[in-house]
Amino acid sequence: MLKQVYIDKDVLTAAKERISMVFDDYENIIVSISGGKDSTVLAHLALLEAHKRGRRIGMFFLDEEVVYESTIEQVRYLYNLFPENTIKLWFQIPFHLTNATSLTETQFIPWEPGKHKIWMRSKEPDSIQHIPWDKKTITIRDKNKGFGFYDVLDNFQNHRENTCFLIGLRATESPNRWRAVSKNPGHKDWYWTTKLPNNNIAAYPLYDWNFHDIWKYIYDNKLKYNKIYDYMYKKGLGLREIRVSSLIHEHSFKALVELPEFEPKTYNKLLKRAKGIQVGHIYGKEKLLNARKLPKNFKTWIEYRDFLLDTYPDPDKKHIFVKRFSRHLNNNYVARQQCRQLLLNDYENNLPIDNKPDPREEKLKKWKELLG
Repeated sequence: MLKQVYIDKDVLTAAKERISMVFDDYENIIVSISGGKDSTVLAHLALLEAHKRGRRIGMFFLDEEVVYESTIEQVRYLYNLFPENTIKLWFQIPFHLTNATSLTETQFIPWEPGKHKIWMRSKEPDSIQHIPWDKKTITIRDKNKGFGFYDVLDNFQNHRENTCFLIGLRATESPNRWRAVSKNPGHKDWYWTTKLPNNNIAAYPLYDWNFHDIWKYIYDNKLKYNKIYDYMYKKGLGLREIRVSSLIHEHSFKALVELPEFEPKTYNKLLKRAKGIQVGHIYGKEKLLNARKLPKNFKTWIEYRDFLLDTYPDPDKKHIFVKRFSRHLNNNYVARQQCRQLLLNDYENNLPIDNKPDPREEKLKKWKELLG
């Protein structure tokens, strides 16, 4: 569990102090924005400090194309808050995304050349539309997957020096990720930063904010926010389900269920742009698709996993699952999670598997011992 230590100041005061410290120590500052609530707050705080100091900061947005129109409207709003203090870094370049809605088109390429007639929208006139660094120096984490989302981020950061990248990560939103990034301070004793190559750092000024802190700041400062949040809230979605991102990867699969109601024009464009969208819309909340309910034809999750693996339609991706699963325990608890990865086409392992003994079997074993 994350240990909470309370200090004699509120999170807003602490965040402002952290951002001020960044401006003191770094000439080059870039804020990553997504069109979501957290990055909206972070961008506003950073822009206020830049405006006060008469400085300019970068605002980086990696456009995945297959996103809500409300997200694009929010990004445009952020770029126009303090234009005199903003360096616009809107990236609209081709890269690979996982398409969890289709087993035949497992890779989706935003802004794919030759498909401009069916792009979700036209490119921004002042966006970055070609890779701005030497292609010979490009690094790729996994060549089997191709030049993907995180490869763009890696290369963007690695081709800069002495830069602080501000990121709207909050510990309560992603505890596991926070544990991973908070092991070693990236600069001085700033525990809310991590070290990057080329004397760069990533900083998380909002790491100790909670859900309510974010919305209070938006309300108090009369900021515009992504209207998708309103639609999701009215539909009764849980706090963890209310998020804005790509419409086709594993974490946002359920968004397709409500998309025709939220943004019908976006849904119609998406139908033409990517395969599997209609299936995702129909079955996005089904218990079978999310591996919550075992199909009647199978006695165990292990049996179902083996069936899904044997019938997996993409031979280029099948070996990824086989190799990964070979390192896992062979029990129903793990197999159920493996089924979910197969059903959602998660060859990138974005939904990590909790590889441990089956809790139910362990509990039954203890009861048997107690009862003799």
